[in-house]
Amino acid sequence: MPEQLMAKWLHAIKPQWKVAFISSLIFGFLTHMYIFTNTLPNHDGLVNGYATQEKFSLGRFFLSPFSGISSFFDLPWINGSLSILYLALTAVALTIFLNLKKKISIVLTAGLLVTFPTISSTFSYMFTADGYMFGFLLTALALVVTKKYKYGFIPGALLFYMGVGVYQANLPLLLTLIAIFLISEILCHRIPFNRLTVYMGRFFALTTIAMALYAITFKLYTNFFAGEISDYQGLNKIGSSSATISERFTLIRESFNEFFFRGFATDVPFNLFEVLNVFVFILIIIGFFWFIFQNKIYSHLPNLVTAILLLLSLPLLAYCLYFVSSNVIYHMLMVLSLLSFYLLPVVFYDNFSKPNISSIILSWSTVLLTLLIVFNFAVIANISYFNANLKYERSYALLNRILDRIETTEGVTQESRFAFLGRISLDSNISDTLVPENIPKMTGSLGSRFLVAPYHYNAMLKEYFGISLKMISEEERQKLIKSDLYDEMEVWPAANSVKVVGNTVLIKLGE
Repeated sequence: MPEQLMAKWLHAIKPQWKVAFISSLIFGFLTHMYIFTNTLPNHDGLVNGYATQEKFSLGRFFLSPFSGISSFFDLPWINGSLSILYLALTAVALTIFLNLKKKISIVLTAGLLVTFPTISSTFSYMFTADGYMFGFLLTALALVVTKKYKYGFIPGALLFYMGVGVYQANLPLLLTLIAIFLISEILCHRIPFNRLTVYMGRFFALTTIAMALYAITFKLYTNFFAGEISDYQGLNKIGSSSATISERFTLIRESFNEFFFRGFATDVPFNLFEVLNVFVFILIIIGFFWFIFQNKIYSHLPNLVTAILLLLSLPLLAYCLYFVSSNVIYHMLMVLSLLSFYLLPVVFYDNFSKPNISSIILSWSTVLLTLLIVFNFAVIANISYFNANLKYERSYALLNRILDRIETTEGVTQESRFAFLGRISLDSNISDTLVPENIPKMTGSLGSRFLVAPYHYNAMLKEYFGISLKMISEEERQKLIKSDLYDEMEVWPAANSVKVVGNTVLIKLGE
């Protein structure tokens, strides 16, 4: 009977899993409720009110079916709720994989996961966010089954094959999670080296098989099905980059500093985010050496060397896609792998067992610092949502004014074609200065407006105003931009920024 089966399942659920799941729900909905209850499209959301997400040309072969669970409509509440559900299950998987025991460490892990800036940035693309969250879940489940079972790397590879087929950035996520798991096993559990090599072999098999399956799918799509791969992020030049190894290491160093220490490395004012990151790395270093001396890891040279190499490799693993193609440009949607740096002190805290002065200080420091980080992540998320709302209101108001001008311009008829020329500048001290200076680069929500290209204007007019305009071709538009007529026109909102030439309505928005 259904109730008996449910009772059996509930009985099998461990208390740690319940803590992880419930904590994720609480942190998730408290942090992201605003964007779940408002429709705040960005430049992509405008044209994806209904979209099947068949991103084969981007190598995301499994994004469509997992996004389709919530339908292909942009439904903030449904997509958002499913996203939190998938993240809650991911938190449970991380709890199992990292063998977390303490309730506080589980709560902190759940909080870090669901509030991390990558999650908030992905919610700017709400129409497809749940699909990407499902990819994170598949990646975490792949690690769990690989760790638990002798031949778990086989089903694990299938799970991760689908996960990386949702988003290629799940590869660095997988690798960094493996690294912190192995560091934990070496330092905290003093795992024998032969047992360590068994784990490494399983994870190597998991990654190799999954990526081989992905490569085969990639080749079948391009060769057998004659599919074309987009040049976005260098996807069409995988393995063919001319960048040297040193140049790739430079890209990794710059990207790493940009995320963690932007305020210290650039002219942008440093803020709480960067300050907290400094303390995170201090805790990582102290915790790392604390376990080395506390558990006498220095007496086991192979384990010690392996742990040091794993720790030093974390930045390389997090930005490993640079070794696939140096044309990759890492942005906030791609760096969930950096979560591992914040998880490592929590993993150390979970393994503090001897109540001496040093472990007590480190425990309190980790808990208080991580709580502050989670709160700061939540603030960053809501600042980005605040700016997304300003972008929407500003863009909507602008288009309303443009439409009013068009309708009152003499010579505009039903047969008129339209040309939006140039990019408008909507000055905003909050959006252009204050928000970018106070939070990391949140892809999808930063900026002062989302009306960039002509198709954005066309899409918003059609979907939000119910008006369809006939647009000129891109070739005609480029000719107009190079013409004397374009130079003679003034920029919006000047009187002659809207002009009718024959059956074409020109709207000059910027130079």
